Amino acid sequence: MALVSKGMAAIRGGGRLLVATLVLVPCTASPQGGNPLGPEFRVNTYTTSYQSWPAVASDSSGNFVVVWHSDTQDGSGFGIFGQRFDSTGATLGPEFRINAYTTNNQQHPAAGVDASGNFVVVWDRFVLASPFFDDDVVGQRFANNGAPLGPEFRVNTHSFDVQAFPAVTSDPSGNFVVVWESNYQDGSFSDVFGQRFASTGAPLGSEFRVNTYTPYQQVHPVVTSDTSGNFVVVWDTVVVPSLDRDIVGQRYASTGAPLGPEFRVNTYTTSIQVSPAVASDSSGDFVVVWMSLTQDGSNWGVFGQRYASTGAPRGPEFRVNSYATGDQRYPAVASDPSGNMVVLWSSFAQDGLDYGVFGQRYASTGEPLGTEFRINTYTTDFQGVAAVSPDPSGDFVVVWTSNTQDGSSGGVFGQRYRAIVPVELMRFGVE
Repeated sequence: MALVSKGMAAIRGGGRLLVATLVLVPCTASPQGGNPLGPEFRVNTYTTSYQSWPAVASDSSGNFVVVWHSDTQDGSGFGIFGQRFDSTGATLGPEFRINAYTTNNQQHPAAGVDASGNFVVVWDRFVLASPFFDDDVVGQRFANNGAPLGPEFRVNTHSFDVQAFPAVTSDPSGNFVVVWESNYQDGSFSDVFGQRFASTGAPLGSEFRVNTYTPYQQVHPVVTSDTSGNFVVVWDTVVVPSLDRDIVGQRYASTGAPLGPEFRVNTYTTSIQVSPAVASDSSGDFVVVWMSLTQDGSNWGVFGQRYASTGAPRGPEFRVNSYATGDQRYPAVASDPSGNMVVLWSSFAQDGLDYGVFGQRYASTGEPLGTEFRINTYTTDFQGVAAVSPDPSGDFVVVWTSNTQDGSSGGVFGQRYRAIVPVELMRFGVE
């Protein structure tokens, strides 16, 4: 949704504008940059083995929830866990288990939250159904105080073979859409399917196929919605016969009706473009980012394309990362209600000998705001595969996986930031 997925000249709190008489002075950069709110923090309490694959979603008050999968914590394989935070970054209650079914693996969580703070978490669940194994997409709804709303529920109707890697978006009223990969459901190796739900958790209509083009493989779906409940699904597709990959999207009305045809996002089509992320503002303008092989002159780089709510491109495709040595990959993006945005990615060896998390802010016009900045303070070992969510004021929180930092194999860490505004300048006398 626009509040979680999740103009730039306006000052927070009342939309006051910068005027010529306002004095701007250089801001002293912090070690990791980006004007953080407080220090980097650990999200997970349980630190044995591995906690990874975090997702984050924020409500209209700036409270947020982080979810992740944790190895062996629920007594079996991976389980899904969460932690709630208030808008100041203080924890709300203890870490909690989300999945009720604990046999085998529960992995790859995603979260959506409505304006009141009610939230839904979805994940994929491994099911051993002799003589085959299946994965189903499962969800659990919660009230804004963290209490479960009803039982755990299966999202997908078609359950043969594998349905996995879900994404979810909630509109301000609490209606939500889940999308996922489904194997062999319509004769192809993998396609993207979706299901709409009312705020009560009741399905709205039936499960539907998102992609029109069906040869071979459609994977890595992501979804975002605006304040009216209109939504956009984006994924990457294998192009036959070259076997290159493209980023593709489909727009929908809040009723679930498609808005126009499926469309290709990337302009540059040489080699491979994969792993998209998408975010929309309150009016339905949206931005898609992805990783592209060799396009920035090195290995993987991060690129983006902005769109109006009508689906018309706003300007050309653009490169996000300034540092282009080695790999920049696994992008994430968030937009505030006015369309200001921040893009994150994992960059190899830029902060040392392994991956670190970096970001770039943009105005609603698409103009970069300052330079790219490092998010993680701790730089030993791997930091990456980040997720981000802004609140309505434009403050945002980033979460990622950090190997060895919590004393075990991996943990989930976070960093809060001030509003998405120019980071090299401070507003003298205006807060």
